[in-house]
Amino acid sequence: MSPVFRPRTRCCRRPVQAALVAAIAFLCALLGQLTRPEDGLSILWPANALLAGLLIRHPSLARPPSWAGALCGLALANVVLEGLRWPAALSYGVTDLSGVFVAWIILSSDWSPPRLRSPRAISQVLAACVAAAAANAAIALALTPWLRPDAQWPTVALNWFFGQLLSYSAFLPPIMLLPRRLRLRGDRRRSWASLLKRMGSGTLLLPFAALLASLSLCFLLGGPGAAAFPIPALMYCALAYRQGTTAWITLMTALTVLLGIANGWLPLGEGHLLAGLHAWDMVSLRLGVLLLVVSPLLVSGILAARSDLISSLNLALDHDGLTRALSRQAFLRSADEHLGRTPAPPQGNALLMLDIDHFKQLNDRHGHAAGDRVLKAFAQTIRTIVRPLDLFGRLGGEEFALFLPDTSERDANDIAERLRFCVERLEVPLDDGPPLKISVSIGTVHDSRTPLASLSELLAYADRAMYQAKRGGRNRVHAHGGPAAQASDATEDPAWHPPLNNAPKAP
Repeated sequence: MSPVFRPRTRCCRRPVQAALVAAIAFLCALLGQLTRPEDGLSILWPANALLAGLLIRHPSLARPPSWAGALCGLALANVVLEGLRWPAALSYGVTDLSGVFVAWIILSSDWSPPRLRSPRAISQVLAACVAAAAANAAIALALTPWLRPDAQWPTVALNWFFGQLLSYSAFLPPIMLLPRRLRLRGDRRRSWASLLKRMGSGTLLLPFAALLASLSLCFLLGGPGAAAFPIPALMYCALAYRQGTTAWITLMTALTVLLGIANGWLPLGEGHLLAGLHAWDMVSLRLGVLLLVVSPLLVSGILAARSDLISSLNLALDHDGLTRALSRQAFLRSADEHLGRTPAPPQGNALLMLDIDHFKQLNDRHGHAAGDRVLKAFAQTIRTIVRPLDLFGRLGGEEFALFLPDTSERDANDIAERLRFCVERLEVPLDDGPPLKISVSIGTVHDSRTPLASLSELLAYADRAMYQAKRGGRNRVHAHGGPAAQASDATEDPAWHPPLNNAPKAP
C-alpha cells in the first residue's frame, strides 16, 4: 500500500477501535448485573477490571477515542440497565473510568512487574488494585451529594472501595498471566501430550475433583462460612497447576460463589438474604471472597519463584559458566539418554570430539584473558551452526564434544568439516595487536560402526580419531575407521558462509 494512504487508514481504524471498546464496556457492564439481586447492589462489577486489563494488554487501544468509547459504553449500560438519565449515567461512567485510568497508569509503568512469578510481584499488582479501588471510591464519594443525596457517605465509600477492590483483584491477575503469544504447533502438540500424561496419572484430576467437591459442599450446607469452603481445594490447585491456570480457576470459583449468593442458591443463613444485608455485612462478604481470591495467587507466586530459582540453579549446574556449553556431567547424562532410547533413530547417532589447536601456547603467549575470549568465540561459532536438538558440551580445558542424534555418518562428517571451516575463518579480537586466528582438530565416530558400544567407548573412539587428526597436521577431520580428511586449500571459495543451523536433515 502506498504511504499516502497510511494516515487515512489509521484515522479509520481509531473510530472502529473506539466502537469496539464501547461494545466491550457495555457487555462487561451486563456481566455485573448477574451478581445483583433484586433491590440490591452488585457484589462484583467486572467492567472496570476487564477494561483495565484490555488496555494493559493492548496499549495501542489506550487512546482518547477508545477512552471516549469506554465512557459511552458504560453510560449506555447505566441508561439501559439502571434507567438513569444521561447526566447521571455519564457521572457513573466517569467514576468507573477513574479507577480504570489509575490501574492502567500504574500497571503500564516501569514500576509494574514484568512477570507475576513472585509474591512481591503479585503484591505490587494488588497494590495497584487498591489504588484503583480508592480512586473509584473517592470520585463516588465526591459525587454522592448530587447522585444520591439520601445515601450515607461512609456506606457509599465502603461499598465502592471493597466492591471494586474485589473486582480488580479477581480479574486483573488472570488477564495479566495470559501468554503473550500463541504456542507454535509443535509446542502445542508436546503440551497436549504432557497434559494427557498428567491426566492419566491423576495429578490434574484430583485437585479439580477436590475443588468440585468443596463447591458442592458449599452449596449443600450454606451458612456464613460457606465462602471459605473452597480455599483448601484452591491451595491444592495452586500446588498442582501452573500459575495462570490457578488464577483462572480461582476466578471461576469466586464467580460461582458470588452468583450462588446473589441468586439465593447459596444462602448465608436463616433469614439472611443478600438484599437484606447491612453495609458492614456486605463488606465482610466481599472481604471473605477477596481472601479466597488472593490466597491461591500468593501461594502460586511463591511456587513460581521457587520453580524459577530451581531452574536457574539447574541451568548453572548443567552449563559451563564461560562458554555456556553443557557441563561434562550434563553432556554425558543427556548423550547417554539419547543412546538408550528405544527404538533407535533410523539414521543412528554420531559423536564428535573437538580440540582447539595449540591452545596452551596461545595461553602462554597472550594470557588467560585471551584464552577465555577464544573459548567463548569458539563455542559461539559452534552453537550458531549446529541444530537445537544437538548436544554441545565442554569436557574440560579446550576439549569439547558434540552429540548429533539421528544423523547419518556421511552427514556427521560433512558437519564436522563445516565446523572446521568456520573455526578456521574465525578471528578473535585482542585489546592490543592483530586478532587471533585459531583452528580445530575433530574426531568423529558413528554408532553404526560400533552398534553395541557404550557412550564411554564412543568417546574413546572419537578421542583416538581426534588425536589422529592432530598427528596428521591439525586443522582437519578424522573419522573413526576412515582416512583423515585433508585441510581446505587456498583455492577454496573464501566467500562461502554456511547458513545458521545448517546441519543436514534426514532425507
